[in-house]
Amino acid sequence: MRSIICFIGVFLCLRTTASDSSAICELKDVPGNRNDWIVLQEMSLGCWTNFTSQDGKEVHILKLLSSPGKQVMSELFLTAASPSAVIITSSSTQNILLHENPAVNIYVTNGTSIRFFVPTGGSPQPQIAPFADSDSEVLKWAAETFGGVTSFTTARDPMKITFTGMKGAQRPSTCALQPETPVDKQVIDLKLTRSSDELKSCYTKHSEEPLHVINIPDDVKIRNVSLHLPSKSKVILRGPAGTEWTINDPKDVQLISNNRIVLNGFALDKNRMISDDPREIRQNVLLYYNSTSITSYSEIHLNVPHIQLWIRDSMSSSVSAEVEHTTPAPSSSSVPLQMELFSSPDYRLPLDPSSKVQSDKRVYAEISSESYGDISLSIKVSSCWVRSMPVVRKMPFKEEACYTEDCPKRLSFSFEMLQDLPSSSWDLECAVKLCHDSKKFCTNETQVKRSLQINPYIPNPNPCFEFGLSAVLGIAFGGFLIGVLLTGALWFIKIRTGHPVALGMRSTAAELSVLSISGCPCGLTKRQPVPTHPSPSENSSANASIGSTQSTPTSSMA
Repeated sequence: MRSIICFIGVFLCLRTTASDSSAICELKDVPGNRNDWIVLQEMSLGCWTNFTSQDGKEVHILKLLSSPGKQVMSELFLTAASPSAVIITSSSTQNILLHENPAVNIYVTNGTSIRFFVPTGGSPQPQIAPFADSDSEVLKWAAETFGGVTSFTTARDPMKITFTGMKGAQRPSTCALQPETPVDKQVIDLKLTRSSDELKSCYTKHSEEPLHVINIPDDVKIRNVSLHLPSKSKVILRGPAGTEWTINDPKDVQLISNNRIVLNGFALDKNRMISDDPREIRQNVLLYYNSTSITSYSEIHLNVPHIQLWIRDSMSSSVSAEVEHTTPAPSSSSVPLQMELFSSPDYRLPLDPSSKVQSDKRVYAEISSESYGDISLSIKVSSCWVRSMPVVRKMPFKEEACYTEDCPKRLSFSFEMLQDLPSSSWDLECAVKLCHDSKKFCTNETQVKRSLQINPYIPNPNPCFEFGLSAVLGIAFGGFLIGVLLTGALWFIKIRTGHPVALGMRSTAAELSVLSISGCPCGLTKRQPVPTHPSPSENSSANASIGSTQSTPTSSMA
Protein backbone atom coordinates (compact mmCIF):
# COMPACT_ATOMS: atom_id res chain seq x y z
CA MET A 1 0.00 0.00 0.00
CA ARG A 2 2.83 2.35 0.88
CA SER A 3 4.56 1.66 -2.46
CA ILE A 4 1.34 2.47 -4.33
CA ILE A 5 1.03 5.79 -2.50
CA CYS A 6 4.67 6.63 -3.35
CA PHE A 7 4.09 5.77 -6.99
CA ILE A 8 1.00 8.01 -7.14
CA GLY A 9 2.94 10.85 -5.51
CA VAL A 10 5.83 10.56 -7.99
CA PHE A 11 3.35 10.43 -10.90
CA LEU A 12 1.59 13.57 -9.69
CA CYS A 13 4.92 15.37 -9.32
CA LEU A 14 5.99 14.42 -12.81
CA ARG A 15 2.65 15.50 -14.20
CA THR A 16 2.86 18.83 -12.39
CA THR A 17 6.39 19.42 -13.72
CA ALA A 18 5.31 18.59 -17.25
CA SER A 19 2.37 20.95 -17.04
CA ASP A 20 4.61 23.71 -15.64
CA SER A 21 7.21 23.29 -18.37
CA SER A 22 4.56 23.29 -21.08
CA ALA A 23 3.66 26.90 -20.22
CA ILE A 24 6.86 27.94 -22.03
CA CYS A 25 7.62 26.11 -25.27
CA GLU A 26 10.75 23.99 -25.69
CA LEU A 27 13.87 26.04 -26.46
CA LYS A 28 15.76 25.30 -29.68
CA ASP A 29 18.93 26.73 -31.23
CA VAL A 30 18.38 29.47 -33.81
CA PRO A 31 20.79 28.90 -36.75
CA GLY A 32 22.33 32.13 -37.98
CA ASN A 33 20.75 33.99 -35.02
CA ARG A 34 17.66 34.62 -37.13
CA ASN A 35 14.22 33.12 -37.69
CA ASP A 36 10.68 34.31 -38.35
CA TRP A 37 10.18 36.07 -35.02
CA ILE A 38 13.62 37.08 -33.69
CA VAL A 39 16.87 38.46 -35.12
CA LEU A 40 20.07 38.92 -33.09
CA GLN A 41 23.08 40.95 -34.25
CA GLU A 42 26.39 41.65 -32.57
CA MET A 43 27.45 45.30 -32.33
CA SER A 44 31.19 45.97 -32.22
CA LEU A 45 33.30 49.12 -31.93
CA GLY A 46 34.08 50.85 -35.20
CA CYS A 47 33.88 54.00 -37.28
CA TRP A 48 34.21 55.28 -40.84
CA THR A 49 35.00 58.72 -42.23
CA ASN A 50 35.66 60.56 -45.49
CA PHE A 51 39.42 60.67 -44.91
CA THR A 52 41.82 60.31 -47.85
CA SER A 53 45.56 60.94 -47.52
CA GLN A 54 47.46 63.51 -49.59
CA ASP A 55 48.57 60.85 -52.07
CA GLY A 56 44.93 59.73 -52.54
CA LYS A 57 44.97 56.65 -50.31
CA GLU A 58 42.42 55.48 -47.77
CA VAL A 59 43.45 54.05 -44.38
CA HIS A 60 41.55 51.09 -42.93
CA ILE A 61 42.11 49.26 -39.64
CA LEU A 62 40.90 45.67 -39.15
CA LYS A 63 40.75 44.29 -35.61
CA LEU A 64 40.16 40.52 -35.83
CA LEU A 65 38.84 38.57 -32.85
CA SER A 66 38.46 34.79 -32.38
CA SER A 67 36.11 32.90 -30.12
CA PRO A 68 37.79 30.52 -27.64
CA GLY A 69 38.64 27.16 -29.19
CA LYS A 70 38.09 28.31 -32.79
CA GLN A 71 40.75 28.30 -35.50
CA VAL A 72 39.11 29.19 -38.78
CA MET A 73 40.07 30.56 -42.18
CA SER A 74 38.73 33.98 -43.18
CA GLU A 75 38.49 35.45 -46.67
CA LEU A 76 39.75 38.98 -47.30
CA PHE A 77 38.75 40.54 -50.66
CA LEU A 78 40.79 43.59 -51.65
CA THR A 79 40.18 43.38 -55.40
CA ALA A 80 37.54 46.17 -55.46
CA ALA A 81 39.23 48.39 -52.87
CA SER A 82 40.48 51.86 -53.66
CA PRO A 83 44.22 52.56 -53.27
CA SER A 84 44.68 52.24 -49.54
CA ALA A 85 46.65 51.02 -46.54
CA VAL A 86 45.05 48.16 -44.59
CA ILE A 87 46.30 47.66 -41.03
CA ILE A 88 45.50 44.28 -39.43
CA THR A 89 45.75 43.67 -35.70
CA SER A 90 44.77 40.65 -33.61
CA SER A 91 45.56 39.06 -30.27
CA SER A 92 45.14 35.52 -31.68
CA THR A 93 46.46 33.56 -34.65
CA GLN A 94 44.56 34.25 -37.89
CA ASN A 95 44.37 32.25 -41.13
CA ILE A 96 43.38 34.44 -44.09
CA LEU A 97 42.60 33.50 -47.69
CA LEU A 98 43.73 36.72 -49.36
CA HIS A 99 42.48 38.11 -52.67
CA GLU A 100 45.14 40.75 -53.38
CA ASN A 101 45.11 44.17 -54.99
CA PRO A 102 48.41 45.75 -56.07
CA ALA A 103 47.03 49.17 -55.09
CA VAL A 104 46.61 48.09 -51.46
CA ASN A 105 49.49 47.97 -48.95
CA ILE A 106 49.02 45.55 -46.03
CA TYR A 107 50.34 46.31 -42.53
CA VAL A 108 50.38 43.84 -39.63
CA THR A 109 50.95 45.05 -36.07
CA ASN A 110 53.95 43.60 -34.31
CA GLY A 111 52.89 40.55 -32.28
CA THR A 112 49.98 39.66 -34.57
CA SER A 113 50.29 36.14 -36.03
CA ILE A 114 48.73 35.82 -39.49
CA ARG A 115 49.13 33.07 -42.08
CA PHE A 116 48.14 34.23 -45.57
CA PHE A 117 46.91 31.93 -48.36
CA VAL A 118 46.84 33.38 -51.88
CA PRO A 119 44.80 31.63 -54.64
CA THR A 120 47.31 32.63 -57.33
CA GLY A 121 50.25 31.22 -55.38
CA GLY A 122 53.12 33.07 -53.73
CA SER A 123 52.92 34.90 -50.43
CA PRO A 124 52.33 38.59 -49.62
CA GLN A 125 55.00 40.61 -47.84
CA PRO A 126 53.12 42.75 -45.29
CA GLN A 127 54.81 45.67 -43.60
CA ILE A 128 55.18 45.76 -39.82
CA ALA A 129 53.30 48.29 -37.73
CA PRO A 130 54.23 48.98 -34.07
CA PHE A 131 52.70 46.85 -31.33
CA ALA A 132 49.44 48.28 -29.99
CA ASP A 133 47.90 47.34 -26.67
CA SER A 134 44.60 49.11 -27.26
CA ASP A 135 42.35 50.42 -30.02
CA SER A 136 43.27 54.00 -29.22
CA GLU A 137 46.97 53.25 -29.73
CA VAL A 138 46.32 51.78 -33.19
CA LEU A 139 44.21 54.80 -34.13
CA LYS A 140 46.88 57.19 -32.85
CA TRP A 141 49.68 55.51 -34.82
CA ALA A 142 47.63 55.41 -38.04
CA ALA A 143 46.62 59.06 -37.68
CA GLU A 144 50.23 60.16 -37.06
CA THR A 145 51.60 58.02 -39.92
CA PHE A 146 49.03 58.63 -42.64
CA GLY A 147 47.28 61.79 -41.42
CA GLY A 148 43.97 60.15 -40.47
CA VAL A 149 41.82 57.00 -40.52
CA THR A 150 39.11 56.13 -43.05
CA SER A 151 37.59 53.21 -41.16
CA PHE A 152 38.02 51.03 -38.07
CA THR A 153 36.32 47.63 -38.11
CA THR A 154 36.10 44.99 -35.37
CA ALA A 155 35.20 41.51 -36.59
CA ARG A 156 34.79 38.43 -34.39
CA ASP A 157 35.22 35.14 -36.30
CA PRO A 158 34.92 36.82 -39.71
CA MET A 159 33.83 34.60 -42.58
CA LYS A 160 34.21 37.11 -45.38
CA ILE A 161 35.54 40.71 -45.45
CA THR A 162 35.03 42.55 -48.74
CA PHE A 163 36.22 46.09 -49.43
CA THR A 164 33.67 47.66 -51.77
CA GLY A 165 35.17 51.13 -52.16
CA MET A 166 33.78 54.50 -51.10
CA LYS A 167 30.07 55.17 -51.50
CA GLY A 168 28.35 58.53 -51.90
CA ALA A 169 27.17 59.04 -48.32
CA GLN A 170 27.78 61.77 -45.79
CA ARG A 171 30.56 60.82 -43.35
CA PRO A 172 32.23 62.52 -40.40
CA SER A 173 35.80 63.74 -40.70
CA THR A 174 37.15 62.12 -37.52
CA CYS A 175 37.03 58.45 -36.49
CA ALA A 176 35.24 58.19 -33.13
CA LEU A 177 34.72 54.58 -32.05
CA GLN A 178 31.14 53.57 -31.24
CA PRO A 179 29.03 50.39 -31.40
CA GLU A 180 27.93 49.57 -34.93
CA THR A 181 26.45 46.69 -36.91
CA PRO A 182 27.83 45.39 -40.23
CA VAL A 183 25.21 47.35 -42.19
CA ASP A 184 26.54 50.61 -40.73
CA LYS A 185 29.85 50.12 -42.54
CA GLN A 186 29.48 51.65 -46.01
CA VAL A 187 32.97 50.83 -47.28
CA ILE A 188 33.17 47.19 -46.12
CA ASP A 189 30.80 44.25 -46.62
CA LEU A 190 31.23 42.03 -43.55
CA LYS A 191 29.96 38.48 -43.02
CA LEU A 192 30.51 36.91 -39.59
CA THR A 193 30.28 33.34 -38.37
CA ARG A 194 27.36 32.62 -36.07
CA SER A 195 27.58 29.83 -33.52
CA SER A 196 24.48 27.68 -33.18
CA ASP A 197 24.21 28.16 -29.40
CA GLU A 198 24.26 31.98 -29.18
CA LEU A 199 20.48 32.29 -29.38
CA LYS A 200 17.81 29.84 -28.21
CA SER A 201 14.15 30.51 -28.78
CA CYS A 202 10.70 29.01 -29.21
CA TYR A 203 7.35 30.24 -30.46
CA THR A 204 3.72 29.33 -29.78
CA LYS A 205 0.82 30.61 -31.85
CA HIS A 206 -2.31 31.65 -29.99
CA SER A 207 -5.20 34.07 -30.33
CA GLU A 208 -4.28 36.39 -27.45
CA GLU A 209 -2.25 39.60 -27.66
CA PRO A 210 1.45 38.80 -28.39
CA LEU A 211 3.54 38.26 -25.26
CA HIS A 212 7.35 38.02 -25.74
CA VAL A 213 9.98 37.15 -23.12
CA ILE A 214 13.71 37.91 -23.52
CA ASN A 215 16.03 36.38 -20.92
CA ILE A 216 19.78 37.03 -20.66
CA PRO A 217 21.20 34.62 -18.01
CA ASP A 218 23.37 36.06 -15.27
CA ASP A 219 26.58 34.43 -16.61
CA VAL A 220 26.32 36.31 -19.96
CA LYS A 221 28.13 39.64 -19.99
CA ILE A 222 25.93 41.82 -22.20
CA ARG A 223 25.64 45.43 -21.08
CA ASN A 224 23.80 47.29 -23.84
CA VAL A 225 20.87 45.97 -25.88
CA SER A 226 19.35 47.99 -28.71
CA LEU A 227 15.81 46.60 -29.08
CA HIS A 228 13.24 46.83 -31.89
CA LEU A 229 9.70 45.73 -31.00
CA PRO A 230 6.48 45.13 -32.96
CA SER A 231 3.50 47.32 -32.25
CA LYS A 232 0.79 46.30 -29.75
CA SER A 233 2.84 43.75 -27.87
CA LYS A 234 3.65 42.84 -24.28
CA VAL A 235 7.35 42.32 -23.54
CA ILE A 236 9.36 41.06 -20.55
CA LEU A 237 13.05 42.04 -20.56
CA ARG A 238 15.25 40.22 -18.08
CA GLY A 239 19.05 40.54 -17.84
CA PRO A 240 22.00 40.55 -15.42
CA ALA A 241 22.57 43.51 -13.14
CA GLY A 242 23.88 46.46 -15.12
CA THR A 243 22.12 45.60 -18.39
CA GLU A 244 20.54 48.52 -20.22
CA TRP A 245 17.77 48.15 -22.81
CA THR A 246 17.43 50.95 -25.39
CA ILE A 247 14.09 51.10 -27.24
CA ASN A 248 13.39 53.60 -29.99
CA ASP A 249 10.01 54.33 -31.56
CA PRO A 250 7.89 51.88 -29.54
CA LYS A 251 4.29 51.63 -30.72
CA ASP A 252 1.79 50.76 -28.00
CA VAL A 253 3.98 48.28 -26.09
CA GLN A 254 3.83 47.20 -22.45
CA LEU A 255 7.13 46.51 -20.67
CA ILE A 256 8.34 44.64 -17.58
CA SER A 257 12.05 44.53 -16.73
CA ASN A 258 14.49 44.08 -13.88
CA ASN A 259 16.94 46.42 -15.63
CA ARG A 260 17.20 50.04 -16.71
CA ILE A 261 15.22 50.92 -19.87
CA VAL A 262 15.90 53.95 -22.08
CA LEU A 263 12.65 54.64 -23.93
CA ASN A 264 12.92 57.30 -26.64
CA GLY A 265 15.68 58.98 -24.64
CA PHE A 266 13.86 58.78 -21.27
CA ALA A 267 15.42 56.55 -18.61
CA LEU A 268 13.08 54.21 -16.71
CA ASP A 269 14.35 52.41 -13.62
CA LYS A 270 13.68 48.71 -13.04
CA ASN A 271 10.22 47.89 -11.76
CA ARG A 272 10.47 44.22 -10.76
CA MET A 273 12.96 41.70 -9.37
CA ILE A 274 13.19 38.63 -11.66
CA SER A 275 15.74 35.83 -11.50
CA ASP A 276 16.99 34.00 -14.61
CA ASP A 277 15.03 30.87 -13.64
CA PRO A 278 12.47 30.23 -16.44
CA ARG A 279 9.89 29.01 -13.93
CA GLU A 280 10.03 32.26 -11.95
CA ILE A 281 9.94 34.27 -15.17
CA ARG A 282 6.83 32.37 -16.26
CA GLN A 283 5.09 32.98 -12.94
CA ASN A 284 5.83 36.73 -13.06
CA VAL A 285 4.68 37.01 -16.64
CA LEU A 286 1.41 35.15 -16.31
CA LEU A 287 0.48 36.85 -13.02
CA TYR A 288 1.36 40.38 -14.10
CA TYR A 289 -0.33 40.26 -17.50
CA ASN A 290 -3.14 37.92 -16.43
CA SER A 291 -2.36 35.77 -19.45
CA THR A 292 -2.58 32.04 -20.06
CA SER A 293 0.26 31.57 -22.55
CA ILE A 294 3.52 33.08 -23.82
CA THR A 295 4.00 33.82 -27.52
CA SER A 296 7.79 33.56 -27.64
CA TYR A 297 10.53 32.85 -25.12
CA SER A 298 14.20 33.52 -26.00
CA GLU A 299 17.55 33.19 -24.23
CA ILE A 300 20.67 35.04 -25.37
CA HIS A 301 24.11 33.50 -24.73
CA LEU A 302 26.27 35.82 -26.86
CA ASN A 303 29.07 37.22 -24.64
CA VAL A 304 29.68 40.65 -26.20
CA PRO A 305 29.21 44.15 -24.74
CA HIS A 306 26.67 45.39 -27.32
CA ILE A 307 23.93 43.63 -29.27
CA GLN A 308 20.97 44.62 -31.43
CA LEU A 309 17.74 42.63 -31.25
CA TRP A 310 14.55 42.53 -33.33
CA ILE A 311 11.30 40.95 -32.16
CA ARG A 312 9.00 40.59 -35.15
CA ASP A 313 5.45 39.60 -35.88
CA SER A 314 5.94 36.13 -37.39
CA MET A 315 2.61 36.40 -39.22
CA SER A 316 3.86 39.40 -41.20
CA SER A 317 5.82 38.79 -44.38
CA SER A 318 7.37 42.27 -44.44
CA VAL A 319 10.93 42.58 -43.16
CA SER A 320 12.81 45.81 -42.74
CA ALA A 321 15.54 46.41 -45.30
CA GLU A 322 18.06 46.87 -42.51
CA VAL A 323 17.44 43.44 -41.01
CA GLU A 324 17.25 41.77 -44.43
CA HIS A 325 20.57 43.25 -45.49
CA THR A 326 22.48 42.41 -42.35
CA THR A 327 21.36 38.80 -41.96
CA PRO A 328 22.30 36.65 -44.98
CA ALA A 329 20.17 33.76 -46.15
CA PRO A 330 21.03 30.31 -44.78
CA SER A 331 22.44 29.23 -48.14
CA SER A 332 24.86 32.16 -48.44
CA SER A 333 28.52 31.22 -48.30
CA SER A 334 31.92 32.88 -48.17
CA VAL A 335 33.06 30.40 -50.80
CA PRO A 336 30.83 29.56 -53.79
CA LEU A 337 29.20 26.23 -52.95
CA GLN A 338 26.52 24.29 -54.74
CA MET A 339 24.59 21.09 -54.12
CA GLU A 340 23.37 18.89 -56.96
CA LEU A 341 20.92 16.03 -56.42
CA PHE A 342 20.89 12.74 -58.35
CA SER A 343 18.50 9.81 -58.57
CA SER A 344 21.12 7.04 -58.89
CA PRO A 345 24.48 6.20 -57.26
CA ASP A 346 26.35 6.63 -60.56
CA TYR A 347 25.75 10.42 -60.33
CA ARG A 348 24.87 10.66 -64.03
CA LEU A 349 21.21 11.68 -63.88
CA PRO A 350 20.68 15.07 -62.13
CA LEU A 351 17.37 15.35 -60.32
CA ASP A 352 15.02 17.94 -61.78
CA PRO A 353 13.92 20.40 -59.03
CA SER A 354 10.31 20.04 -60.19
CA SER A 355 10.30 16.23 -60.05
CA LYS A 356 8.98 14.41 -57.00
CA VAL A 357 10.91 11.76 -55.09
CA GLN A 358 9.28 8.78 -53.39
CA SER A 359 10.10 8.71 -49.68
CA ASP A 360 11.32 5.09 -49.96
CA LYS A 361 13.86 5.97 -52.69
CA ARG A 362 17.42 7.03 -51.87
CA VAL A 363 18.63 10.42 -53.12
CA TYR A 364 22.29 11.12 -53.90
CA ALA A 365 23.88 14.55 -53.39
CA GLU A 366 27.08 16.10 -54.69
CA ILE A 367 28.52 19.19 -52.97
CA SER A 368 31.21 21.10 -54.88
CA SER A 369 33.10 24.38 -54.46
CA GLU A 370 35.12 26.80 -56.53
CA SER A 371 38.81 25.97 -56.91
CA TYR A 372 41.49 28.41 -55.70
CA GLY A 373 44.57 27.96 -57.87
CA ASP A 374 47.16 25.69 -56.29
CA ILE A 375 45.34 25.59 -52.96
CA SER A 376 43.59 22.26 -52.49
CA LEU A 377 40.43 22.55 -50.40
CA SER A 378 38.53 19.54 -49.14
CA ILE A 379 34.85 19.62 -48.17
CA LYS A 380 33.75 18.54 -44.69
CA VAL A 381 30.05 18.05 -43.91
CA SER A 382 29.22 18.18 -40.21
CA SER A 383 25.40 17.87 -40.27
CA CYS A 384 22.35 18.02 -42.51
CA TRP A 385 18.69 18.71 -41.92
CA VAL A 386 15.43 19.18 -43.79
CA ARG A 387 13.12 22.14 -43.25
CA SER A 388 9.48 22.83 -44.10
CA MET A 389 8.26 25.60 -41.83
CA PRO A 390 7.70 25.13 -39.02
CA VAL A 391 9.05 21.54 -39.12
CA VAL A 392 12.82 20.94 -38.93
CA ARG A 393 14.28 17.43 -38.87
CA LYS A 394 17.90 16.34 -38.59
CA MET A 395 18.78 14.30 -41.65
CA PRO A 396 21.24 11.39 -41.30
CA PHE A 397 23.52 10.95 -44.29
CA LYS A 398 25.93 8.41 -45.71
CA GLU A 399 29.18 9.42 -47.37
CA GLU A 400 29.57 7.87 -50.82
CA ALA A 401 32.90 6.88 -52.31
CA CYS A 402 34.40 8.77 -55.24
CA TYR A 403 37.39 7.63 -57.28
CA THR A 404 37.94 10.53 -59.67
CA GLU A 405 40.52 13.31 -59.29
CA ASP A 406 39.33 16.50 -57.52
CA CYS A 407 36.15 14.69 -56.60
CA PRO A 408 33.40 16.72 -54.89
CA LYS A 409 31.76 15.59 -51.66
CA ARG A 410 29.21 12.85 -52.28
CA LEU A 411 26.42 11.92 -49.87
CA SER A 412 23.20 9.96 -49.94
CA PHE A 413 19.96 10.39 -47.99
CA SER A 414 16.88 8.37 -47.13
CA PHE A 415 13.67 10.34 -46.56
CA GLU A 416 11.66 7.57 -44.87
CA MET A 417 11.39 9.68 -41.70
CA LEU A 418 9.22 12.14 -43.67
CA GLN A 419 6.76 9.41 -44.67
CA ASP A 420 3.98 10.44 -42.27
CA LEU A 421 4.49 14.22 -42.40
CA PRO A 422 1.92 16.25 -44.35
CA SER A 423 4.32 18.60 -46.18
CA SER A 424 5.68 17.65 -49.62
CA SER A 425 8.02 20.63 -50.24
CA TRP A 426 11.30 20.49 -48.29
CA ASP A 427 14.61 22.33 -48.16
CA LEU A 428 17.62 20.05 -47.72
CA GLU A 429 20.45 21.94 -45.98
CA CYS A 430 23.94 20.88 -44.94
CA ALA A 431 26.54 22.61 -42.76
CA VAL A 432 29.81 22.62 -44.71
CA LYS A 433 33.42 23.61 -44.07
CA LEU A 434 36.27 23.97 -46.57
CA CYS A 435 39.54 22.71 -45.15
CA HIS A 436 43.18 23.00 -46.21
CA ASP A 437 46.32 21.13 -45.16
CA SER A 438 44.68 17.89 -43.95
CA LYS A 439 41.82 19.69 -42.21
CA LYS A 440 44.20 21.70 -40.05
CA PHE A 441 42.81 24.99 -41.33
CA CYS A 442 39.11 25.24 -42.14
CA THR A 443 36.78 28.03 -43.19
CA ASN A 444 33.88 28.94 -41.02
CA GLU A 445 30.88 26.66 -41.22
CA THR A 446 28.31 27.72 -43.78
CA GLN A 447 25.13 26.21 -45.23
CA VAL A 448 24.39 24.90 -48.70
CA LYS A 449 20.75 24.27 -49.64
CA ARG A 450 18.59 22.59 -52.28
CA SER A 451 14.81 22.31 -52.53
CA LEU A 452 13.01 19.12 -53.46
CA GLN A 453 9.54 17.58 -53.59
CA ILE A 454 8.88 14.35 -51.65
CA ASN A 455 5.89 12.05 -52.07
CA PRO A 456 5.00 9.50 -49.37
CA TYR A 457 5.41 5.88 -50.41
CA ILE A 458 2.08 4.01 -50.56
CA PRO A 459 2.54 0.20 -50.58
CA ASN A 460 0.45 -1.87 -53.04
CA PRO A 461 -2.53 -3.35 -51.13
CA ASN A 462 -2.82 -6.23 -53.67
CA PRO A 463 -1.22 -9.31 -52.05
CA CYS A 464 -0.95 -11.29 -55.30
CA PHE A 465 2.30 -12.12 -56.95
CA GLU A 466 3.18 -10.66 -60.30
CA PHE A 467 4.40 -13.35 -62.64
CA GLY A 468 6.92 -12.55 -65.32
CA LEU A 469 7.47 -14.45 -68.56
CA SER A 470 10.12 -16.72 -67.02
CA ALA A 471 7.80 -17.63 -64.13
CA VAL A 472 4.94 -18.49 -66.50
CA LEU A 473 7.19 -20.65 -68.68
CA GLY A 474 8.55 -22.42 -65.60
CA ILE A 475 5.05 -23.20 -64.33
CA ALA A 476 3.98 -24.48 -67.75
CA PHE A 477 7.02 -26.73 -68.03
CA GLY A 478 6.48 -28.03 -64.51
CA GLY A 479 2.86 -28.85 -65.32
CA PHE A 480 3.97 -30.68 -68.45
CA LEU A 481 6.44 -32.82 -66.48
CA ILE A 482 3.81 -33.66 -63.86
CA GLY A 483 1.41 -34.72 -66.61
CA VAL A 484 4.04 -36.98 -68.22
CA LEU A 485 4.91 -38.59 -64.89
CA LEU A 486 1.25 -39.22 -63.97
CA THR A 487 0.55 -40.76 -67.38
CA GLY A 488 3.61 -43.00 -67.09
CA ALA A 489 2.63 -44.09 -63.59
CA LEU A 490 -0.90 -45.04 -64.67
CA TRP A 491 0.40 -46.99 -67.64
CA PHE A 492 2.87 -48.82 -65.39
CA ILE A 493 0.13 -49.80 -62.91
CA LYS A 494 -2.08 -51.02 -65.75
CA ILE A 495 0.64 -53.29 -67.16
CA ARG A 496 1.75 -54.72 -63.82
CA THR A 497 -1.64 -55.40 -62.23
CA GLY A 498 -3.83 -55.87 -65.20
CA HIS A 499 -6.37 -53.57 -63.57
CA PRO A 500 -6.81 -50.11 -64.93
CA VAL A 501 -6.71 -47.13 -62.62
CA ALA A 502 -9.29 -44.51 -63.42
CA LEU A 503 -8.10 -40.99 -62.91
CA GLY A 504 -10.79 -38.63 -61.70
CA MET A 505 -9.87 -35.87 -64.03
CA ARG A 506 -12.57 -33.60 -62.75
CA SER A 507 -11.56 -33.87 -59.13
CA THR A 508 -7.90 -33.59 -60.01
CA ALA A 509 -8.51 -30.52 -62.11
CA ALA A 510 -10.55 -29.03 -59.30
CA GLU A 511 -7.72 -29.67 -56.86
CA LEU A 512 -5.10 -28.29 -59.21
CA SER A 513 -7.17 -25.20 -59.78
CA VAL A 514 -6.27 -24.13 -56.26
CA LEU A 515 -2.71 -23.68 -57.45
CA SER A 516 -3.66 -21.96 -60.69
CA ILE A 517 -3.14 -18.28 -61.27
CA SER A 518 -6.83 -17.73 -61.76
CA GLY A 519 -7.46 -18.73 -58.16
CA CYS A 520 -5.68 -15.61 -56.92
CA PRO A 521 -7.93 -12.66 -56.06
CA CYS A 522 -6.11 -10.51 -58.58
CA GLY A 523 -6.53 -12.98 -61.46
CA LEU A 524 -8.10 -11.71 -64.62
CA THR A 525 -10.81 -14.45 -64.68
CA LYS A 526 -12.47 -16.78 -62.21
CA ARG A 527 -12.80 -20.48 -62.89
CA GLN A 528 -16.40 -21.64 -62.98
CA PRO A 529 -17.26 -24.20 -60.30
CA VAL A 530 -17.11 -27.80 -61.53
CA PRO A 531 -20.40 -29.76 -61.07
CA THR A 532 -20.10 -32.57 -58.54
CA HIS A 533 -22.57 -34.90 -60.28
CA PRO A 534 -22.23 -35.47 -64.01
CA SER A 535 -25.21 -35.41 -66.36
CA PRO A 536 -26.96 -38.68 -67.25
CA SER A 537 -25.54 -38.64 -70.75
CA GLU A 538 -22.07 -38.30 -69.36
CA ASN A 539 -22.66 -41.21 -66.94
CA SER A 540 -23.84 -43.54 -69.69
CA SER A 541 -20.94 -42.76 -71.98
CA ALA A 542 -18.54 -43.10 -69.13
CA ASN A 543 -19.97 -46.48 -68.12
CA ALA A 544 -19.83 -47.73 -71.70
CA SER A 545 -16.27 -46.65 -71.98
CA ILE A 546 -15.38 -48.41 -68.78
CA GLY A 547 -17.18 -51.59 -69.84
CA SER A 548 -15.36 -51.76 -73.14
CA THR A 549 -12.11 -51.16 -71.39
CA GLN A 550 -12.71 -54.03 -68.97
CA SER A 551 -13.70 -56.52 -71.69
CA THR A 552 -10.51 -56.18 -73.64
CA PRO A 553 -8.08 -57.74 -71.16
CA THR A 554 -10.55 -60.59 -70.37
CA SER A 555 -10.75 -61.71 -74.01
CA SER A 556 -7.05 -61.49 -74.43
CA MET A 557 -6.49 -63.59 -71.34
CA ALA A 558 -8.83 -66.23 -72.69
